[in-house]
Amino acid sequence: MPPIVETLNTTSPVWVGLMWAVVWQSTLLALTVAVIALLLRQSSPGVRYWLWQIVAVKLLLMPFWTLAVPLPSFGFAAATDRTAEVSAAAPPAAPGADGHVPVVDVDSPPASLDANTTSPPNATAWYSQMAWQSWLLSAWLALVAVQLVRLTRQHLQLGRLLKQASPAETALVDLVKTTADQLSLKRLPTVVLTETECSPFVCGLRRPTMVLPRSLTASFDESRMRQVLLHELAHIKRLDLLWGWIPELMRMVYFFHPVAHWVNDRIKLERELACDQLAMAFGGQDAADYARTLVEVVSHAAEPSVLKASAASAGLVEADAAVKAKQQNP
Repeated sequence: MPPIVETLNTTSPVWVGLMWAVVWQSTLLALTVAVIALLLRQSSPGVRYWLWQIVAVKLLLMPFWTLAVPLPSFGFAAATDRTAEVSAAAPPAAPGADGHVPVVDVDSPPASLDANTTSPPNATAWYSQMAWQSWLLSAWLALVAVQLVRLTRQHLQLGRLLKQASPAETALVDLVKTTADQLSLKRLPTVVLTETECSPFVCGLRRPTMVLPRSLTASFDESRMRQVLLHELAHIKRLDLLWGWIPELMRMVYFFHPVAHWVNDRIKLERELACDQLAMAFGGQDAADYARTLVEVVSHAAEPSVLKASAASAGLVEADAAVKAKQQNP
């Protein structure tokens, strides 16, 4: 049996047991949080956001709470254990005629075996020696790797879009700075304009960047533009670009678990609602006027799928989620 197959057959049953424990425990936890969030539906969306974020953190950390890590074994300890096992299995040697007890070498093969005898080669194919748990573990590793490759490609495409973008005009940068001062935001993002027809979004952990479609800035007046900027800057103030990685990693690891996708969607929805709340509080507009601005942003252009996927993976903004949030919470 190849070593990798032997390792999979040894590890996979433990992995299957862990995954099953995670599935049913996380399902109970998500249902409990759903009931609590329903009772808190009149409270701030930031509270519900952190409730669902706790579920995502719990899902990521749950396997490490139940997985036992064995201590490293040393060579002399293994040799001592093997000697003890052989000594216990072998009957005590009888003393000879001269009264001396013969010494038995535990590392030498039994005398009954011929030294020239070799075991027949194992003709069984390696894949037929794999347990069904090993096939499940292999498929899970492969699909996680595929998601990582796809995520890398999406970020490369996002990087190319940022390279093609141009710096914003001075008037727009000043408006962003004024709006950031309203939120007491210390880190002012870099503002760039893109010719791509997309919804506004922010990206970047070390250096936040706000991407605005040029056609949108040309068609919106200062009042409407300030509402859009408040929403985008609220994501930076709330550190959504950092915390957004937790549900995304959870969804990638537990792609087979419907609860993981459900929790991810709830986190994005409550995140958008929390940013809407901040934008309305500092913008001075009522909910109806703010909702009209969101509808105009979404209807202005259809966002490409690559930007939607990149935005979801980096915890970015999706304006269509905000519109759905408004429909559910008028």
